[in-house]
Amino acid sequence: MIIEQNENQISLVNPTNQSRVDIDLAAGGLLTRFDVHVENELINIVKLPFSDRYPLASNPYHPSAVLTPWVNRVRNGNYSFEGRNYQLPINEPNLGNAIHGLLARASFTVSASESTPNSAYVRISHSYLGDEKGYPFPFDFSIDYTFEKSGGLRVNFHSMNTGTVNMPFACGWHPYFGFPGSTLEDLQISFASKSRFLSDSQMIPLQEESFDRKEPISLGNEQLDHVFLLKPLANHRTELHDTRRNISFYLEQSSIQFPYLVVFAPGDQDAVAIEPMTANTDAFNTAEGLQVLAPGAQFDGEVYLWVGKAGQTTRKAK
Repeated sequence: MIIEQNENQISLVNPTNQSRVDIDLAAGGLLTRFDVHVENELINIVKLPFSDRYPLASNPYHPSAVLTPWVNRVRNGNYSFEGRNYQLPINEPNLGNAIHGLLARASFTVSASESTPNSAYVRISHSYLGDEKGYPFPFDFSIDYTFEKSGGLRVNFHSMNTGTVNMPFACGWHPYFGFPGSTLEDLQISFASKSRFLSDSQMIPLQEESFDRKEPISLGNEQLDHVFLLKPLANHRTELHDTRRNISFYLEQSSIQFPYLVVFAPGDQDAVAIEPMTANTDAFNTAEGLQVLAPGAQFDGEVYLWVGKAGQTTRKAK
């Protein structure tokens, strides 16, 4: 396994079959490519919706963005924490919210890397100094990408409170996935949820309803744009199945640590966002899943990705 790097991109490559992972350092440490070798075909399963209209640094659909220190939206950008009120910048002006945290488009730098015969690993990091008055809580954040020779990709998130007071915290990830040449009509998705949230006019959860679907959901027949509360499992797997190729993409998370999942399929992009989150939308106001990190405290979370046969119950790339 080898590591390639230029000024704004780092790549983890398996030279045996040319499978690879590309990461954009300048626009948020974004996963921009994940080529996997399946049944003698090299396919990229990462999607960057509307990239023909927007550069990564300003794409309003935030492909592959890390969501922290809050996930999705804070209503009106306003919240209170430990007796003080804070006002965040409104960066979703059409709905009047603060959206997707502070690092979604921040620049990252490589802080560690290692390649072995079986894997290639890179850690990218960003230090937030607390200079936004609506969130005056400094923290360090890093993302580890480990690309395995087997074809699996491990993504680890780390955050540490570097300040002197408690900080409100949540973490999520906003990648989109799909299969080349396949449309939403070809895709089915499965996950183990207990409920889903219906949103109001600001796309803030308004009502929770039971949602425990046993059969796969056809993305060609059912439009999804919801936050789901998952059943608590140490190894929860979301399966995105391509009926045309009869293969599946898997995203595994602890739904104890990441109990919320957003599933969103934007129109005419043949892609679906699968977003693990530690907290619900507007958790800074509702406290649903909100964590409080004491000075020096650290958050560590993991997501694992692979492509394989339909219905797999183990982590395998082929």
